Amino acid sequence: MGGVLTMAQAIAELIAQRQENLFIGVLIIVLVTTPIADRYFIRRRRIDYRVLYNSKIGLNPVALRDDASGPSDPDDPRDPRRRLSLYADLLDRMSIVIVRVRNTGGYDIEPGDFGTAMSFTFGKRVIWDARISDASSDELRRNIRDGMEFFSQAPGDGAQAADDDKGIRAVRRLLGDRLRPILLGPAPSGPDKAAAPEWHGVRLPELALRRREKFKLVVVLHEPGAPEDRAGQRKITKDFDVRGAIHSGVVKNEKDRRRISWPRAAFALGALLAVVLVFNVVGASLGSSPEPAVRCASGHLRLEGSSAFSEPLGFISGEYTKACHSAAIDLRLTGSRAGMHDLIDGGAPAPDGLAVLNDGPNTTGPAADLRTHPVAVIVYGVIVSDSTGVTDLRADQIRDVFSGRFHWWDQLGGRHVPIRIVGRDGESGTRQILQDKLLLGRSEGAASSTECAEQSPPPHAATIRCELRTTGEVIDKVATTPGGIGYADAPTAKTEAARRQTFHVVTLGGRLPEATSIAQGYPFWTVEYLYTAGDPAPGSLLRRFIDYLGGAGARAELSVRGYPPCIDRNGDRNPLCASPP
Repeated sequence: MGGVLTMAQAIAELIAQRQENLFIGVLIIVLVTTPIADRYFIRRRRIDYRVLYNSKIGLNPVALRDDASGPSDPDDPRDPRRRLSLYADLLDRMSIVIVRVRNTGGYDIEPGDFGTAMSFTFGKRVIWDARISDASSDELRRNIRDGMEFFSQAPGDGAQAADDDKGIRAVRRLLGDRLRPILLGPAPSGPDKAAAPEWHGVRLPELALRRREKFKLVVVLHEPGAPEDRAGQRKITKDFDVRGAIHSGVVKNEKDRRRISWPRAAFALGALLAVVLVFNVVGASLGSSPEPAVRCASGHLRLEGSSAFSEPLGFISGEYTKACHSAAIDLRLTGSRAGMHDLIDGGAPAPDGLAVLNDGPNTTGPAADLRTHPVAVIVYGVIVSDSTGVTDLRADQIRDVFSGRFHWWDQLGGRHVPIRIVGRDGESGTRQILQDKLLLGRSEGAASSTECAEQSPPPHAATIRCELRTTGEVIDKVATTPGGIGYADAPTAKTEAARRQTFHVVTLGGRLPEATSIAQGYPFWTVEYLYTAGDPAPGSLLRRFIDYLGGAGARAELSVRGYPPCIDRNGDRNPLCASPP
């Protein structure tokens, strides 16, 4: 996660070098995220419906009225031709509507999510039958079928069904009463019956749809008193209406969707602007050489100090000398304290010929004319061999390991492997940070071994501990030593751990070794300072290189490699670097 954040910071740094790029970047974010926010946060529940069929059954009664076989007796209910003609007339006023309903949102929909229950009405057409088809599951089909309620389109428009007699069973029961006179002839006369209910709509008050569930509602309708046109055909209306409202959602007709909808247009415009942004950034870098952006100076500069910072500094100094061919920069990064001794003792051939990188504030001794230049935040990590079986350590456990209280990893929840400490020598600034931040001012201890290969501490020592000069040597030793524990700057340690697959960086009290964890209390970090003997002379190689370290290219490189720079593009100091050394 931290690597992603640092990469994002570096990309943002490159984009922000031009104001128009920053504007385009912000606009891309707005265009891409607005439809996503609308779909998954604002109107996150969605039901789409589509009318698949809405037409008459289609049986033409003309042929059925052919009188070539002889006349029929209109008063004889047993005359088959008369009954067939009645049946044809009935079908000529019947229509079918098929509606597909789908949950196309990112959330399940429950009955309580509806502000207004979904309902379907069909103008003046009367519902004679209904069914649920092609449901995603049998359970869904049963639940919707059993929960359907039928109603008249408006109060007084047809008889109203009783509250306990408005479901699918009532519709099916009434369908038999309506078809019986046509199929079997009129029933014997009897007491007057109440007018049959005329339902114009169906409501789904208990509708529940999981994500991607769907069903089809099939309704058979009868058009009362449909007039004939000039050709003798009965006109069937196709009135159809859907009602329904969802909290934090929308009910939409799929046919109303435009080919160029707002989300599609937003994504397309965002993609187009992204292409423009890439061309702006890449074109600017390819269209001009780096030399004009670099203030060059000739001469020779020696950089000493922290080996923990060797990776980024080596790349940055190499980029500077590529742009400035008359400049020579030598790196001798073997330890912060050794470099500070050289600077304080006047080990440079010229006043501006030496600068020293130090992990944190100078603690080697007083110096009247040293100048500090904060470069970047550097986060350290505790590394252990994969053989230990330990992935997390508390600060107090680390103190107990270095004090010799624990000698085997199974005492800390790991495997039965001896604890072997791989430390840095006394010239290391990283060792000083470990002692200050994790060991609470206590010494790391004296070396008791040359190779950290013993099974137990020697009689005169509390721990098995060997000392090495540089960060790279510590990583090599921990990677090849069963039970080894050491420390290094976190970016280098993570890269090497991923490459070698023999050791790993542990979390400290559950916190990852990243700059983003500092605010949550991650303790093992400091600021990398560049020290000079007095103020560099204007126009000198040292002055120009310090300016280059604060430039956009160096800041982006530091961010990508996991070292948040101390100076941002506006010249403001990172809050983590704000405290004076």
